[in-house]
Amino acid sequence: MTTARDIASPHFEAAIAEAREKQLSTDAVARIFFEGVLRVWRETRSPEDIRAELLEAAEHLDPDEDFMFMRP
Repeated sequence: MTTARDIASPHFEAAIAEAREKQLSTDAVARIFFEGVLRVWRETRSPEDIRAELLEAAEHLDPDEDFMFMRP
């Protein structure tokens, strides 16, 4: 069964690889993807819900820390 991650991850990784190949900022590419995420979220989620999602993610930025809760 195909998952959302199966669909999204190759596109993101390809964009990052292409940016590196063309000596463009991978940070800029990630920001553009993030803009797209926010646009999609605004279609179905409240600003408060988006804010809560972002705060939860920000509180768990340490790669060595277990991330106990993740939305599907």
